[in-house]
Amino acid sequence: MMVLRSITVLVLIGVLWLLGIIDLETLPLHSREFQVCGATVLLYLFWSAAESKYRGGSTSLPYTVFYAVLLVSAVDSFLLELTTYGPPWILRWAGLVLFASGSLMRLAAYRKRSVKHLRLGRYLQLAGLPAALGSIVGTVVAVAAGIPGSIHEELNQVDEENGL
Repeated sequence: MMVLRSITVLVLIGVLWLLGIIDLETLPLHSREFQVCGATVLLYLFWSAAESKYRGGSTSLPYTVFYAVLLVSAVDSFLLELTTYGPPWILRWAGLVLFASGSLMRLAAYRKRSVKHLRLGRYLQLAGLPAALGSIVGTVVAVAAGIPGSIHEELNQVDEENGL
């Protein structure tokens, strides 16, 4: 499933490039902003695809608030730029490291069946994602809604019923 999603994203980018909608040669590859945001988005796509095989179609409160943090952070960072920041770049890259650590911890938590690690991984993701995207309002939403909404996150009920 993860491979299929990755191929789908690559095919979509290829089609957009062939139609002339995007021009890959004009991407600002040397921009620190582009590098950290691009790495964050790619990591998010891979993590989301990898975790989806464990959680199935779960749309519980922890997932809803996480997607709200993602949406607010992305809209602020990429479109509105109302509460965004650039430097210090070390903070932005540290956010990416936190998000990556949280993502890996969550994947390991599903294998180990550890709710404690699942929740800790979500907290790391909530701290890292808005920081990596440079969104202050995303951080506020993560603290105000993401953390309280993830306190009681459990492993997927479907997995438990199937004995996985």
